[in-house]
Amino acid sequence: MLRLADLLSRRQKQLALVAMDLVLFAFTVWGAMAIREGTLQPNFRGHFLLFWGLLVAVRIPIFVRLGLYRAALRYPSTQITRISLLGVGLSTLAFGTALFLLQPDFASRSAMLFIEPLLAALAVIGSRELLAHSLVRHHARRSEREPVLIYGAGVAGLQLAQSLRVGDHLRPVAFVDDDPSKWGMRILDLDVHPPGRLQELVERYGIVQALLAAPSTDVAERRGMLERLEAVGLRVKEVPGILEMLLGGQSVSQLHEVSSADLLPRRCVVADGDLLSRVVSGRSVMVTGAGGSIGSELCRQIAALGPKRIVLYEINEYALYRIEMELAERWPDLEVAAVLGSVLDEPRLKEVYRRFAVETVYHAAAYKHVPLVEQNPMEGVRNNVFGTFLAARAAAQCGVSDFLLVSTDKAVRPTGVMGASKRLAEQVCLMVGERARLTPLRYGSGEPLRCSIVRFGNVLDSAGSVVPLLRRQIARGGPVTVTHRDITRYFMTITEAAQLVLQAGALAEGGEVFLLDMGRPVRVYDLAKKMVELATRGTDREIEIRITGLRPGEKLEEELLVDPEHSRPTTHPKIFKAVEDGAGLEELDAALLRLEEALQRGALDEVYAVLAATVEGYRPPAEVVDVLRRGGCAYSFAANGNGHAHSLAQAAAPGAGGPGEAVEPPPEGAEPRPEAVETGAAPDSVPGR
Repeated sequence: MLRLADLLSRRQKQLALVAMDLVLFAFTVWGAMAIREGTLQPNFRGHFLLFWGLLVAVRIPIFVRLGLYRAALRYPSTQITRISLLGVGLSTLAFGTALFLLQPDFASRSAMLFIEPLLAALAVIGSRELLAHSLVRHHARRSEREPVLIYGAGVAGLQLAQSLRVGDHLRPVAFVDDDPSKWGMRILDLDVHPPGRLQELVERYGIVQALLAAPSTDVAERRGMLERLEAVGLRVKEVPGILEMLLGGQSVSQLHEVSSADLLPRRCVVADGDLLSRVVSGRSVMVTGAGGSIGSELCRQIAALGPKRIVLYEINEYALYRIEMELAERWPDLEVAAVLGSVLDEPRLKEVYRRFAVETVYHAAAYKHVPLVEQNPMEGVRNNVFGTFLAARAAAQCGVSDFLLVSTDKAVRPTGVMGASKRLAEQVCLMVGERARLTPLRYGSGEPLRCSIVRFGNVLDSAGSVVPLLRRQIARGGPVTVTHRDITRYFMTITEAAQLVLQAGALAEGGEVFLLDMGRPVRVYDLAKKMVELATRGTDREIEIRITGLRPGEKLEEELLVDPEHSRPTTHPKIFKAVEDGAGLEELDAALLRLEEALQRGALDEVYAVLAATVEGYRPPAEVVDVLRRGGCAYSFAANGNGHAHSLAQAAAPGAGGPGEAVEPPPEGAEPRPEAVETGAAPDSVPGR
């Protein structure tokens, strides 16, 4: 019969339920009189059909109106019970009113007003529960479902079990919970067991996978759960947390592999909603490098906070198209401007700032991959330093209120060109803010531009990050490569990074460096070892972890502050700030001019010399400089659209534009980002800086 039900349309199934209720109510009318008279052959005096007809003429329309026949039986819920009780109550009230008005001498009011409604409620609810369980079992028999264990018998575990009961792939067989008060309870026909019975349950049911349903627990508790599950050889997936479900549109039944972020020694930092929206809501906001990992996440977070418009500034066409389409689908009412352009093209930047009345700029465009920038130092310096300078100065001249530079912990006493270029970019950014404050007439009317910096460590799952690399190596079967056994890094999630940038913008008064309390640094070797264990647990696979040696420009440990003694708390308990000393304004002017000349002449040794003289802690690699001086590497420089070499000295001066853009390296397999493209013509006269 259940197989036949699969062939019926929804309308036909509803009619079948109505027919079933007509039969049930005939039995409840007969049963009520039988109980009242104490005999199996009650005397209806020939009026049984009248009794039954009057009752169903009232009750069935009420059930239809309340939606009892629209409820899906495969998805049991308290709604069916509530509708059944309400429908029986209302129909009994109407039927009782008719009995009192008609005063039939053949009717037993106690039977029809008290006994029959009780029998009817039991019949309707019981029939639905029986059908629901039968349909679930029938559906389960049609597909081979894997037995799974749910760790966590709270609200998330209950919802997960309900979802899986009607699914096609997984069959929950037991709950496990750390709370002793729940041990021995039976929830949704599943027993709740203590963690000590994990091995017994695995052997009894043949379980190979556990589902972790404890999204509200802290990191230490979740780590303990993971270790207990891994100890008995189970693969682990987890239910997304409530914030992830609200922001990401996931449901409690959507499971994912346990993230390496769960294994880090701290809890994720909770964002302050007021700070998030303070410089975003109702404003025209622009993100440079909008197609990169950090830039695109920034765009998502900003879009959710209700800006007036969001301007996506990106040089890579495919990356720009991808983030524009995503925002258009998720926030169809948001005004999104997708702009192809280079952060080294100052006229283009000014045009965009003015056209869209930009009020807040998040400058996320940069070359960030340490080995690649080490191999291409001149382009790294060109993009990171001069791209920041021109984007900030154009913002100051066009009336932008806030400019926030996204920086990195590698900028603190750097050993590589990437870190040195980002540290110099930080100083240049603050220089523009200081000049805007000291000489407001040069930069136009209104409040001077507030320039600030946010600095953080490695971002999990960003392009070029260590975690996606480890995942790819594990998927290929190894070996997993780590540059040094003792190398440590600060880690944060990509959501934390984006929220830190937005909150720092709200706290900025100008000239600060903002940082997130990221706890203790993590040994990359330990992270790789844990990821390998998770991937191979319960299998015969063995994956080698190979030490390859530090790469050029790579440090064993990263720092967040140049001078930790100058750090200060903010209104957010996990965000602090520092005001750091750097080169003076005149020294920075001279450094930019020297860099321009060095880049123009292809003098890499001079580029290294400027970085060493300006950036604290940086020392150029002597052996690399020697190789380059002997002609080991050749550098070429693009000409602009007019056929002559573009001068970064002009670019560094007010009013000029230039080619190229600082962007993140694309993930593996993505369309490569183009090199410098658009060029703005330099003005006839260049005012002094």
